[in-house]
Amino acid sequence: MSDDKDGLKKWVRRLNEEEFPLFAHTARSIASLSTDDEASVHELAQVILGDNAMTARVLRMANSAYYNPLNQRITTVSRAIVLLGFDVVRSIALSISLIDTVLTGGRHDAALGELVKSFHAAIQAKEFASVRKSSNTEEVFIAALLNRLGVVAFWCFPYGNDEALIDAYASTSQPEDVENAEKEVLGFTLEQLTSALSKEWQLSSLLMKALSHSDTRNKNILDIERGFRIANSVEKGWDAKPVISVLEEISEEINKSLKAVKDIAYDNSQKAMRMIEKFGIQIAGQFIPPMQEDAVSGMAFVGKKTDDGADLQLDILRELSTMLSEQVDLNTILVTVLEGILRSLGMDRVVLALMVKKGERLASKLVLGEGRTQFEKSFDFPLNEKDNVFTHLFELNEPLWMDRKMRADLGPLLTPDIYNAIGQVEFFAVPICVAGKPRGVIYADRSLTREPLEKHAFLTFRHFCEQANIAFTILGR
Repeated sequence: MSDDKDGLKKWVRRLNEEEFPLFAHTARSIASLSTDDEASVHELAQVILGDNAMTARVLRMANSAYYNPLNQRITTVSRAIVLLGFDVVRSIALSISLIDTVLTGGRHDAALGELVKSFHAAIQAKEFASVRKSSNTEEVFIAALLNRLGVVAFWCFPYGNDEALIDAYASTSQPEDVENAEKEVLGFTLEQLTSALSKEWQLSSLLMKALSHSDTRNKNILDIERGFRIANSVEKGWDAKPVISVLEEISEEINKSLKAVKDIAYDNSQKAMRMIEKFGIQIAGQFIPPMQEDAVSGMAFVGKKTDDGADLQLDILRELSTMLSEQVDLNTILVTVLEGILRSLGMDRVVLALMVKKGERLASKLVLGEGRTQFEKSFDFPLNEKDNVFTHLFELNEPLWMDRKMRADLGPLLTPDIYNAIGQVEFFAVPICVAGKPRGVIYADRSLTREPLEKHAFLTFRHFCEQANIAFTILGR
């Protein structure tokens, strides 16, 4: 038994350190955020905006028919969280992170197949939980999506055991026989691997309950189990006995006719297929039967492409105006300002820093972009010991463009701690004022690309910062 446990620990360590480190970090960061904590909303935005590819894909999904049926154009992550809700955007980000990990892994066909079934099951579980008016449908979705994480991980990175397990699976059909085959080949079941990974990465309390099979009265867990029964059986057709059996259970549970429940499940399956394809996986049709009387390919919603440059600037500025008129909370507006600067101006790092300790220090409050976590720690400077570039900025109370010429003039004001934090880069900085008095600064640079800053970018940067000052005036306390 100790050998089995040691084998499981080795797998968890190997996946954690060698194969899934980015997913582990992202999943842990996202899963730990609480929907009840206002700070978590902005932390979620920062996690997403730290990855340009994830940002683009989150916005693409936010503009899809499934999440945005009214087709309200969403151009910022902050607005997506406001309109769709924290839990929905968290689910999207976690889904993208898992898919990216699988697509960059071993790409074993079985891994993609398991991923498709997990998405299908997750949509079925979420939608039937919604029919029951469950209050935490997104938690149901995440718990179902990650329910086969160990299986997906194994088929992505089989370490030479795949052929042996394929042979074992070929001679078994019942769930208990499958588990025995896994134990014989690996020394543990892949469900145990899922449970160990979930515990290691602190993914979901509902997932842990579902994997323990201890709470048979929990209706959310029943939704997850039934979702998988549908996803695993529907390849044989919608009239197959295992499918009808689970649909009859749901029919009795929610007090709807079998035909009505079948129609709901059918619709759910097509939603799942369109979502899976929008995430970039094109094999969903192999596992989900197409609708008989519908040209599914013609139903796929094509999200509006996010424009770059001037169009994106205008879109985000319009969103800011809407958010100000709606008096959305101050932090959400400030994250949107920083997102606008980061994405529309091609910046690598953007910081909102505020005076703290009675004005004795300038410390980061919000950071987006490259190396966010480390930069957040290092962007912390004294304001009362001696002159530096930020005390100079507050004295002038004017925007600053630190280019080569300005660096020659103000070089002595780049103290060692500031220089060590920001490096030798051009940057923009604007003081943030409340009641006419400086209270902080918005800073931006292109530290990664090292592309030169230009006049148009400086003017647009100032325009975004004006929105932050307006927000402080209207909403600040």
